[in-house]
Amino acid sequence: MKRLSSRFPHDKLWMAILLGIAFLSLFPLLGSAPLFDEDEGFYAEASREMLENGDYLTAHFNGAPQYDKPILIYWLQTLSFRIFGLNEFAARFPSALATFLWMLAIFGFTRRHLGLRCGALSALFFISAVQITITGKAAIVDSALNLFMTLCLFHFYEYTQNKKKLHIYTAAFYTGLAFLAKGPVAIVIPFGVSLIYCLMQKEFRLWLKMVFNLPAISIFALIALPWYVLEYLNQGTIFIQDFFLKHNLERYSRAFEDHSGSLFYYIPVIIVGTLPHCGLLFPLIRRAGLLWKQEVYRFCFIWVGFVLILFSFGGTKLPHYILSAFPPLFILYGGAYERLERLRSYLAPAVIFLIFFLIFPMALPLAIPYVQDDFAACVMVSGQSLFGADYTIFCGLLAVAVALLFFIRQSGSLKPAVVVSVAYLLLINLALMPRIGTLMQSPVREAALIAGRLPEQAVMWGHSLPSFIFYSRKFVALRTPSPGDVLITKKTKLSEVGSPHEILYEKNCIVLVRILNDPPP
Repeated sequence: MKRLSSRFPHDKLWMAILLGIAFLSLFPLLGSAPLFDEDEGFYAEASREMLENGDYLTAHFNGAPQYDKPILIYWLQTLSFRIFGLNEFAARFPSALATFLWMLAIFGFTRRHLGLRCGALSALFFISAVQITITGKAAIVDSALNLFMTLCLFHFYEYTQNKKKLHIYTAAFYTGLAFLAKGPVAIVIPFGVSLIYCLMQKEFRLWLKMVFNLPAISIFALIALPWYVLEYLNQGTIFIQDFFLKHNLERYSRAFEDHSGSLFYYIPVIIVGTLPHCGLLFPLIRRAGLLWKQEVYRFCFIWVGFVLILFSFGGTKLPHYILSAFPPLFILYGGAYERLERLRSYLAPAVIFLIFFLIFPMALPLAIPYVQDDFAACVMVSGQSLFGADYTIFCGLLAVAVALLFFIRQSGSLKPAVVVSVAYLLLINLALMPRIGTLMQSPVREAALIAGRLPEQAVMWGHSLPSFIFYSRKFVALRTPSPGDVLITKKTKLSEVGSPHEILYEKNCIVLVRILNDPPP
């Protein structure tokens, strides 16, 4: 099998390619789509309220204190709002920057331990994966959390290799930031991965020396604990009960808000989430024994396995929980790609899913009669016009470009990895997300701007739309509407209102209505 070394670009050239692809994927279109509900709208509004009320200790949403997440994401978004203004770009900028740094961390670590080839491939696969492309620049906490956890585990591994205490201290520093971003999971994952790895390596004493290092513990405590202590002193036991017991222990032990799934829930999530590179999953499994012999790959296998088992047994399951397994998984993907004998196993899933994205809108009219949810069916009908000939031609060209790669016979060629990555970045950033944003969230933003200029009390009922509060710049009442209210809801819920109403705005099955006392003349 031919290796990549003879064809690999110069170090600086490859860095320029990586940085260019990452920058174009993350930043130019960052503010092009409205904030998505529920998570983006929630975080952005809570940060807006923090900026407005000047309370930088406790996050508030719709005027009420919130305890489900620690404070770091709100601080980052508030700072971004101060710099860029109250807009979508500012809300998403901290996540996009964290994702950019996350990619650089993966590249740097992998390059040091596996060489430039694997480092570049791993970083490219990471930044172009569907789940990273979508959530990596969303106004949520996960990018910052996983950046810090990844750096923590990278420095732990570095310590096992060279025994320099500086790596213990930097690992503790990043763990503290991760704990300030999400809470206990920031300790559980590094703790579990490092323990299992050290046991496998028969270095349990080394693990004890790292975990019970007093300066490292002090660094962690100085970073992570002051906010928790101050929040407890300010809010009392409700903070402990709501954050630690409800949103951590209970969320793991049982399903919250119907977010449940089987033990195999994350298998399809990994397949779809690592598109267009999921074709490397089966070659990776076939070569697992060979890769396991190399120490850094063994560390990556343990990391992926621990995260997968941890969240598979959790009661609440959400796709973004598995993101903490993506850095080691893409490092393993890089190793699998280097050892591919034929490109077809890598290319086939990328082509198949491109064809799926091409024909899916065409199949919508056939599927709509079988959709049980009236609102979902209404939205699907409204969205058909967005996926016209321009979308079909664009996706068709991408599918043809990737399919032509089947004629490249060099197993180690970089062209397939680069072309496939860029094709999916174009698909997600230029074809899918702008249309989905226009369909799902533009009506909410437009309705909110109207409601913000009205004197009446806004009421949200039958639909949770946190971004409506952000865009209207006004608190809403979460209750059954009464005469005199301005109501934001689904069009399919209007029949349940029970009072005469006047439609102020309607688009894509989202309606803004004024509840009347008497029927209009």
